[in-house]
Amino acid sequence: MSSQSTASNPGFVRLFGHTGDDGSITLQAIRERASKQLAKFASLAEEQLVERQISMPPAISLVSCPACSLTLENNHPQSDEILSWLTDNAKLSSQFKEVEVLFELVRAAEAAGEIFPETSCFHIGLTSAGPIAYFEDHACSPYPQ
Repeated sequence: MSSQSTASNPGFVRLFGHTGDDGSITLQAIRERASKQLAKFASLAEEQLVERQISMPPAISLVSCPACSLTLENNHPQSDEILSWLTDNAKLSSQFKEVEVLFELVRAAEAAGEIFPETSCFHIGLTSAGPIAYFEDHACSPYPQ
């Protein structure tokens, strides 16, 4: 991932740190940024969950469906409260999307040339042991839950 302008682009430098002499950004730098953003997302989510008295365990698996609406993928005893929390939560949705884009970059770089199925969606699992980010097949309902 390099170009003449990468090394001098302040946005890239701010996101990934200093670029190589040739203007390249290392995959490791993108991984590190993705991990930082995942931790930041998890911190925000956990703070908001505590405010709403939503408990973990069990884990909470979030997935982004069409129109960037976050939804709960797994069963949870407080599903209704979680879905209510996700509804119109622009800050959480925005941070989720930032994490997703970074992990998409990592996935694309690691599997260059591979075509991923359209049903492969990005998930964030919030667990008592910490967050996990993963791609898994998922069929979104036509309307947000």
